[in-house]
Amino acid sequence: MTPEPQRRLIVFTGSGISADSGLDTFRTSGGESLWAQYDPEVVCNFDCWEENFELVHEFYSRRREELAHVAPNKAHFLTVDWEKRYNAELITQNVDDLFERAGARYVMHVHGFLSAMRCVSCGAQWLFGYRRFDPATDRCPKCGRMESVKPNVVFFNEPAPRYAQMWKSLESLTEDDVLVAIGTSGLVLPIGQIARRCPATTILSNLESAETPRDEDFDHVIHGRAAEIAPQLDALVTEIMER
Repeated sequence: MTPEPQRRLIVFTGSGISADSGLDTFRTSGGESLWAQYDPEVVCNFDCWEENFELVHEFYSRRREELAHVAPNKAHFLTVDWEKRYNAELITQNVDDLFERAGARYVMHVHGFLSAMRCVSCGAQWLFGYRRFDPATDRCPKCGRMESVKPNVVFFNEPAPRYAQMWKSLESLTEDDVLVAIGTSGLVLPIGQIARRCPATTILSNLESAETPRDEDFDHVIHGRAAEIAPQLDALVTEIMER
């Protein structure tokens, strides 16, 4: 029986880890991307989503259909391997299910889950899959309402209930532990500030090909697309975790 590692490993990911699977990202995509065809302030805004009910569900229906046609990449499988080897804690800003499809046992989705719905009236949450939302037939399974059903994704101006658990986990890291950040710009959650304050050994998988100001916040930085640099990243994490 393999003994539990003394070091803790937290893997914190953003949309960049799924870009290599073919999913558009909010911050970087343009042109013909799905994000370029809608105004995020309209379709991702809790203050006005009910006023734009049909447009919101059209957008998220298309995102679910997009998700159905992609697959996990090497970076997803690597993090799942770390979960098996080191009991790594996986924290993601992503709303896709690619970690789960890669075999992850547990993922903390701090911004919700695209293939699920939530009723803002009664609080019910349920898996919805990759299909389109149909206002004529889709209802909350608990209270039967339709107009209060929204994608179970955290919108702008909406509370993020998993943040408390996320901060508790990040703030509990010690100098014996390891924090790996993959594919996050730091614009939504300030991963650079987190790394600067964190006593753990910090590693950044920076998708940019050249150095960026964020690099200075981390102990180790590897540049390149997440799926492509997976072997390098694995070698570094393995060396630190097994010291």
